[in-house]
Amino acid sequence: MFRLYLQSKMRPRRHQFASFSSSWSDLPSRCHRPQCYHTISCTNNHLNSGPNLVNRVDSSRSVSRSVSSSSNDNRPSETLATAPFQNLVQALKSTDQTCTIIESSCGGLISSSLMSVPGSSRVYFGGTVAYNTKKSGKLLCGDEKLHERLLKTPSLATTSDVNGNADINSDRSEEANKYIQSKVNWTREAALSYCEHMQTDFAIAEGGATGPTFRPEGMKSGFAVMSIAGRKSKGGDIEILAQKVCRSSHGDRELNMRQFADEAAKLCLEAMSTTNPSTAEAQKAQNESTGDNTVEADDLFLDRSSHLRGDATTMQEFYQRQDALHVIVRGTNEVLFATPTKLALPTLQNVLKDTALVALLKTCNIDREEMLKRRTFLGRWGQLKAPVFALFLPEDGTLENDYQSCYFANTRSRAPLLTPHHNELALSATAYVNWQNTHRYCCACGSPLEYVQGGTCAKCTHQSKPHFHWPRQDPSIIVLINNPSETHALLARSPRHHPFLYTAVAGFVEAGETFESAVVREVNEEVGVTIDKGSINYVASQAWPFPRSCMIGMNARTLDGLEPIHIDPNEIVDAQWYDKETVYQAAKDADEMGAVMERQVIEERQAKGEWSGKLLVPSKGVLARTLVDQWLERD
Repeated sequence: MFRLYLQSKMRPRRHQFASFSSSWSDLPSRCHRPQCYHTISCTNNHLNSGPNLVNRVDSSRSVSRSVSSSSNDNRPSETLATAPFQNLVQALKSTDQTCTIIESSCGGLISSSLMSVPGSSRVYFGGTVAYNTKKSGKLLCGDEKLHERLLKTPSLATTSDVNGNADINSDRSEEANKYIQSKVNWTREAALSYCEHMQTDFAIAEGGATGPTFRPEGMKSGFAVMSIAGRKSKGGDIEILAQKVCRSSHGDRELNMRQFADEAAKLCLEAMSTTNPSTAEAQKAQNESTGDNTVEADDLFLDRSSHLRGDATTMQEFYQRQDALHVIVRGTNEVLFATPTKLALPTLQNVLKDTALVALLKTCNIDREEMLKRRTFLGRWGQLKAPVFALFLPEDGTLENDYQSCYFANTRSRAPLLTPHHNELALSATAYVNWQNTHRYCCACGSPLEYVQGGTCAKCTHQSKPHFHWPRQDPSIIVLINNPSETHALLARSPRHHPFLYTAVAGFVEAGETFESAVVREVNEEVGVTIDKGSINYVASQAWPFPRSCMIGMNARTLDGLEPIHIDPNEIVDAQWYDKETVYQAAKDADEMGAVMERQVIEERQAKGEWSGKLLVPSKGVLARTLVDQWLERD
């Protein structure tokens, strides 16, 4: 049996996870406070009622990224049982082996993902979430010596220390590197001990940092160390079979937790193949039988390969490759989605042969060969370096037949909910289609344009002196305004948004103007507030091709507290000062709804009586929300 406890602190969003425990008596005495804990008591395959604790958690102060399952968007929802965990459970079942888990920064997601796969009760008996090592001693299988070892700050790890499998080299600061190396030792000790205590074939240990704020100086993005312990042969000694440092490019906590959890499952599967080679063969056979040859999204990234665009031979080869992937854009503001967090990326073979996609192209009043010729090269995708193109369809293109439950959705409101790499693909494709639609004639001589270098460059057809043109982005600032003590934020409402959706102030940077000057000017023009120019800080940027902006995210403070607001009614409808408690609730409500930038999503929830609030902020994935979240995280 194991149990999970969630302790709610008084401060907003400051939750401390205890862990899964092997017995009730192992828990600290303070765990019996009924007002502070939500208790889930589980055995291998069913839920039991725990001791008489009142299930009360101050959930109004927690902010979740995931789209609620009760959302009115009748689209497929993301599941805990991702492909890596399905593969892992299948491999464990097929070899009659078991595993246990001790995790830290993933917060129980590794365990819950594995448990969500049907049949996992045969291979998994429980584990621990040790979010705070200092306070979780009684939850570590009662092993006081393990607790002491985990508390010690280890010396710098060496290549031999990590069994040659974990890449601990980094371009981060010395403090950040030392912190990462401490997790190398932490996960090694934890994996070895848990494998022995739980008498399982394998033990997964994970530790790291997911963001959005990081304690070590010089650390700006998430990382996690995974260690897999087990025996290479029956009766052999328990040893570390695999160890890996996984890094992300951002500090989005939920996305990092999902990525790192999946990496842990993959690493365990790799470790299993070293002890039982038939595991890898069985998994390969299963993938081939189901036609599953998809590379997981967290293995993917966009290499724009700009150096190849001018190579006519290479580009011709890319255009003809049957495994070339496609972002399908309809009109100028819709793309084809596979799930709320991933794009559909059909191959050229799919586009040419799949019944539903063939029918989709036939509904367009353009010759199929002409559409394929106009594809725009976005780059190469992931470790396999498959070329990826944007395929532009007219607005009248209709997906009449089902294609793997895919659907077209608005890019502006839905792309922010995509994973970062898929979001980049969607916005890049949208940027190119908007640019090509608005740039058909040379601005220098008026001659018609033709698109070269994979559609990324426009060349005018003037015979004697052709001009070349490339896409441009218009810089725009977006700023979250705080009072000097940062207890309040100024949020404004645009006329295109729902009456309860408020966001940060934004505006274009004028010719010859700096970003800082644009912040001061726009804020004063739109809400009549004076900014302390010395308080302006750059936070992040975001492509926003609607039609061609690049948003520059800033923080700024007023000169004199909660200054009176005087809006420009030609630009915004309303603006107000809000305290942190109010904005926390607005963020939580927005995350439960999903695509709040679509009016109908909010209106449908209101009509059903599922939401009666008065304030929402943009969805995660939007730069305005990043500014809001970082403000909420600051003390």
